[in-house]
Amino acid sequence: MRKELGFSGLEAAVILIAFVVVAAIFGYTMLSTGFFATQRFQEVTYAGVKQSTSTVITDGFIRGTYSESNGGLQSLSISISVPETGEAIDLSEMVYYYVRDSGSGGEIPLSAVTPHTGLLSPGASTRIRLDLDAANMEGPMVGGSFSLEIKPPLGASTLIQRTLPTAFAGGYIS
Repeated sequence: MRKELGFSGLEAAVILIAFVVVAAIFGYTMLSTGFFATQRFQEVTYAGVKQSTSTVITDGFIRGTYSESNGGLQSLSISISVPETGEAIDLSEMVYYYVRDSGSGGEIPLSAVTPHTGLLSPGASTRIRLDLDAANMEGPMVGGSFSLEIKPPLGASTLIQRTLPTAFAGGYIS
């Protein structure tokens, strides 16, 4: 009987082919996972950019109408805009949340907001009037404070906090 001490060339080729096939499958799996992760990263990045550019900023002064006999601050008028690099915002999807003197408050219905429809384009500005009387909300009296949060449908909200001066009779609120 004859003993074989080594591999034949055919056996070595079969083992080499098996290693190559396993390595190819492993490499394909790693590439697929990498492509999937890259696609998810791209989606997350685009969503983050969209949220950060979908913001509303206040530009200019806040103006208020006031009546001592009718319960204080009656309405607010605010100029808002979207930055040049931002996304257009639908005014009918905006949310205005009002709080008086760090106490009661709530969402101002769009029926008490003028204008409450339309599209605010990047770089454009509009003056919003919030009628607190029509919203059945009490405004602060002289010396009192209020907070107004303006929430666009997507992106960061803008918070405005003011205290009415002791000599306030209507006009600009600093």
